[in-house]
Amino acid sequence: MSMWNSKCPGTAAGLELGLLTAGIVGTLSNAAAAGRQAAEERKEKRAAYQYACELVEARGRADELGRVAIRAVRHVASLEAEVRRLRVALVQRQAHIERNRGAA
Repeated sequence: MSMWNSKCPGTAAGLELGLLTAGIVGTLSNAAAAGRQAAEERKEKRAAYQYACELVEARGRADELGRVAIRAVRHVASLEAEVRRLRVALVQRQAHIERNRGAA
């Protein structure tokens, strides 16, 4: 029954308007919920992307720090070798000095 063939067209129109309003409100509610869900999914995707970017950047820094550490260890090894050579030279020098003192 519609307002056109009802005995009380005002009441029928009010009921139809109420049903129409309820349908629109339901649709808007569903759309709002879908929008919130889509926004949450985008937020999660952005967070996952940011995490992945930071992880790649951190791995790059770790690789660079590893290369720096290897260079540092090699440099320390060369310095230790130089210290050993200098100690041997000092021992030889001291022995030479002591021999010269004994000869004099």
